[in-house]
Amino acid sequence: MLRDFAGKERQMANKPLAYAGPIAADDGRRRFLGGVLGGSLGTGLMGLAGDAAARPAACLLTPALTEGPFYIDQALLRRDIRDGRPGQLLQLRLVVVDTDRGCAPVDGALASIWHCDAGGSYSGYDQGSMPPPPAGGPGQGRGPGAGPDGGGMHAVPASAARFLRGVQPTGPDGATQFLTIYPGWYAPRAVHIHLKIHLGKTEVLTTQLFFDDALSREVHLQHAAYRARGASPVQNAQDGIAGARPNLLRVRRLRDADGTLEGEFTLGIARA
Repeated sequence: MLRDFAGKERQMANKPLAYAGPIAADDGRRRFLGGVLGGSLGTGLMGLAGDAAARPAACLLTPALTEGPFYIDQALLRRDIRDGRPGQLLQLRLVVVDTDRGCAPVDGALASIWHCDAGGSYSGYDQGSMPPPPAGGPGQGRGPGAGPDGGGMHAVPASAARFLRGVQPTGPDGATQFLTIYPGWYAPRAVHIHLKIHLGKTEVLTTQLFFDDALSREVHLQHAAYRARGASPVQNAQDGIAGARPNLLRVRRLRDADGTLEGEFTLGIARA
């Protein structure tokens, strides 16, 4: 069960990962990126529609979206959630803000994330045990909707594997980070990451984050871990849960030897 991680545990968990900063803040870095991104993995990284979502002009609540069948309620307090799964490195930076207090940063919130691996599988479930994901409109998680688990389906874990799942607390700036891989895909869903935000033992948000379609296509066609399956046949506009304005991550490449991508999103919650 999720607990209120505080004090020493939180301080240890919040040791910062390398963060290269916004592209626009460094002209030299932008020129570097422009050269590198002109080839591999270039199209989806510059000028994403997700920029507005990651840095909202207005102080807005993040919409709730379905929990889905594959949530496992375990407090896996860790930043690196890969557990050896191959794939395009992705550093996920989340910022939690309180919309009832002018989007002030929320310290001590717990962010839980989970997503599929490069082959489209969730940890705890083999392909034979995975029920079909909910199709159609969003049966929400803890928000409004048809049922508590998204379409009324929830799968019982079939194994002890817990790759690509983890929990991290936010710091005084409302931010936290995970090191993971770019998700693979499975029909009928677009490429996405699930997440929950808890304040203490209270769940205040269940939602999903999505990726630019062009970027997903490039990653899935060019990186060896995804190439055999090809690009996802489902784009955001075809996903019955994403909606007309999906929560798009702002993605950029960090200047490191591994070609790491960084995805960023600001999550607005109602704390009161």
